[in-house]
Amino acid sequence: MKHIIKNNLVIFGFLPFIIGLITSFSLPPYNLILINFITFPTLLFIVFVLKQSKKEAKVFFRVGWLFGFGYFLSNLYWITYSLTHDDIFKIFIPFALILIPAFLAIFYGSSTLLLFKFGNNKKITLILIFSLIFSIMEFIRGNILTGFPWNLIVFSWSSSLSSLQILSLIGTYSFNLVSITIFSLPFVFFFKNYKKTKIF
Repeated sequence: MKHIIKNNLVIFGFLPFIIGLITSFSLPPYNLILINFITFPTLLFIVFVLKQSKKEAKVFFRVGWLFGFGYFLSNLYWITYSLTHDDIFKIFIPFALILIPAFLAIFYGSSTLLLFKFGNNKKITLILIFSLIFSIMEFIRGNILTGFPWNLIVFSWSSSLSSLQILSLIGTYSFNLVSITIFSLPFVFFFKNYKKTKIF
């Protein structure tokens, strides 16, 4: 694993974008929820390596932003379809396709940026802090200005009605926090033998 990453820095640089894009397939209509148990630990691994390598804050932001951009680009592209029915609206297609995902990705970039300041190198603690910060940013995204609560990570459970029963007790955003924590837990086991090495 380390050897592959070390010799593919370009690919590793775009890995957050790729896993963000893949994460969107956990949402309806695909509901491939198991994807989250791979993509979130991978995102955490990237952050963990950045912390081990003591990278600058902007690098942390870039990782989260690329993840968010890939995520929203792949699940909000359909907005452009509504702009094709009248020629007057077609000029807004680039805005809907690129700028909206780019803006929403700022919330995810802010999540990984805050890990630069508050996260530590202990894996369990990093998971808990990451989950808390990420879910808070999801809450802010869903409520700031007019709010944009679309495609929250918790929507991955939408195909499992039994799992959604908990919403009546703790609410959407609390379950979002629990979900992100659960999805991130494999990070501890996948990368338990990782040792510090300079790969950036």
